[in-house]
Amino acid sequence: MSQSRWLQLHRLIPDTRQILAALFITFFQLHCALAFDFNETEVTEDNGIFHIKVSAVIAAPAEYIRYVLADYAHIYRLSPSIIESEVLPPGPAGEKQVRTRLLSCTSVFCREVERVDIVRMLNTGDLEAEIVPALSEFKSGRATWKITPMGDHSHLMYEADLEPDFFIPPVVGTQMVIKILHDEFTTTFIRVEKIASMNVEKGRETDHWLSDAAAKTLKAPCSRNSRASLQ
Repeated sequence: MSQSRWLQLHRLIPDTRQILAALFITFFQLHCALAFDFNETEVTEDNGIFHIKVSAVIAAPAEYIRYVLADYAHIYRLSPSIIESEVLPPGPAGEKQVRTRLLSCTSVFCREVERVDIVRMLNTGDLEAEIVPALSEFKSGRATWKITPMGDHSHLMYEADLEPDFFIPPVVGTQMVIKILHDEFTTTFIRVEKIASMNVEKGRETDHWLSDAAAKTLKAPCSRNSRASLQ
């Protein structure tokens, strides 16, 4: 090896070590920032209906979490199983409707599932979603996101009852679905905190956010001096 090539390699080694060290520190900081404890994670099944209850303290103010959850056009960011999502035209009563297509897989079966929800923001600031059975592969379903302010943090609780309208192999299949739902919503909570925390760090303002997410489409938050839109 020539002396010049040896010098280049010699210089590259510490540079590579520094890059790897920086990547490790970045990953470690991110992991620690999102490693919150869940107060409750419960998924059960009774006569074909799955009951889900997940809660945790999120390191972001309530309004930022509310925006992330009500950003229906980008709801796919919150779940790795959502492969499509879109905001549909309002229903007959003017209610907001959101369509999602999910990829549901276990070692026993794998299929795409369609669902349409009527979504609304309650007077309390909580969010509610109700499945439209005629447009979904679910017999019924209702979910609520409850957001309780805690200063710079928030307590977030998700409660849902889901009744699939497709075949799930008994016993083994049901247990796999329970595990998948448990892992799915754990990931969702982590992603909600990550996106909300990023918006906080970027200093995006919330005073002009829409309060009626059920009737209108939320616009992405931006500073008063910015003319750019995230959407």
